[in-house]
Amino acid sequence: MEVLREDEVLALEEEILRKLEERLTPIMHQVAADAAKRAMHELRLDLLSHLSRHETHIKHLNRAEAALSEVSGLR
Repeated sequence: MEVLREDEVLALEEEILRKLEERLTPIMHQVAADAAKRAMHELRLDLLSHLSRHETHIKHLNRAEAALSEVSGLR
């Protein structure tokens, strides 16, 4: 059985790590991009929901104001 010298072992380890990094880097970039897209989608949904609640509240206030004006006009 061949005995590897320490520098050969280190060279093999470096090569293995380099190959793993080459494979994992694009995957990690894609994971990060997907996570960012999901976060932006969730934020959009939250903002739309928030705006919808305000629009509903404004419609109720407008109706209440119209009703108050109508009641005031009857006096």
